[in-house]
Amino acid sequence: MKLSFITNMLSALTLTLTATTVVANSNANERWFEVELIVFSHAGSSKLKEQFSQEVKPIRLSNSIDLVSAMYQPDIQSLLQNSNDCNLTGVAPVSLLPAELRNWQRWQPRLYPLFCISEPQVPAWFNQGLFPERQLNTQLPMPARMPVQLAAKADSHQSVPYLAPLTAFALNDVASKINRQPNQHVILHTVWRQAPVTERLAIPSRWFAGENYSSQIDYWGQRITPAAMAAITPANPLQYQQQDDVFSAIDTLLAQLTATGKLENLQTGRQSEIPISDNLSNVPAEVWQLDGLFKLHLDHYLFVNTEFNLWRPMADTMQSINVKQSRRVISGEIHYLDHPYLGIVLQIRRYQPPEL
Repeated sequence: MKLSFITNMLSALTLTLTATTVVANSNANERWFEVELIVFSHAGSSKLKEQFSQEVKPIRLSNSIDLVSAMYQPDIQSLLQNSNDCNLTGVAPVSLLPAELRNWQRWQPRLYPLFCISEPQVPAWFNQGLFPERQLNTQLPMPARMPVQLAAKADSHQSVPYLAPLTAFALNDVASKINRQPNQHVILHTVWRQAPVTERLAIPSRWFAGENYSSQIDYWGQRITPAAMAAITPANPLQYQQQDDVFSAIDTLLAQLTATGKLENLQTGRQSEIPISDNLSNVPAEVWQLDGLFKLHLDHYLFVNTEFNLWRPMADTMQSINVKQSRRVISGEIHYLDHPYLGIVLQIRRYQPPEL
């Protein structure tokens, strides 16, 4: 009996060690790459004859990895769960903030709604559950402009794509040279790490940077007037305001259809090339100067697919330019993806993850 028990224990231990060895070997054999990306805008030549479509082409977010938002919208749900109701006339003292937020000056003017509950709560009679839940808005406001360099604070390897620290930046001189050129400005400079897969399994990463135009235009390029902003933005940024004006909603939808070129198709009876659901739903909540997707996949060779929307202020309007490019790349080499208004400098390097 004892011999059988010992034999079973040894068999279980052998299986555990074998599984651990297989996982360790698979992690060791998995190829990782470090991707350094510089995206910059340039004014373009006045002699440029190419005409770009005025149609706003939406960036679809249904299947993408967002490595930017977590840097500026940390999860504060656990902090708010035990918070008291807000006294809207006061401001929470800085000493009550978590250590990682005390030095973030951009939150200083808006501290009071962040660490207390100010939303009107659902009446008790409306709750279907036995214990009513508090309404919590846990998203911090985005800055008016993103810093050019986007990097992680610490170098900690993960099993999923993740941002690298500033020590991984190798193209700082290239970014400086770009900024010294007339009418050229680096919008985004970042480094991240990932293990590429085949094109069928590859998931693009989403990147946005530059100016935040959300207070000036909606996603479809329609100007936001002060009256419209006052109607949709309450005095307390965390309070919800129900939209009861049906005619206003219809006007907004018609403006979106016009901006995406769908209204003409509906009037003439022509079939739209892109489904309306792709244009009017699942689009970014805010309008950034640069917004797009980057996909890296490995099929014998390395390939990159990029699609970015660039907003350019014009005399009395805003122009959206869609830049979509594909390129086969070689690891270690610096590649340049050119466009009359948007330039991309790219380098993909082999990365050896630390041993566990």
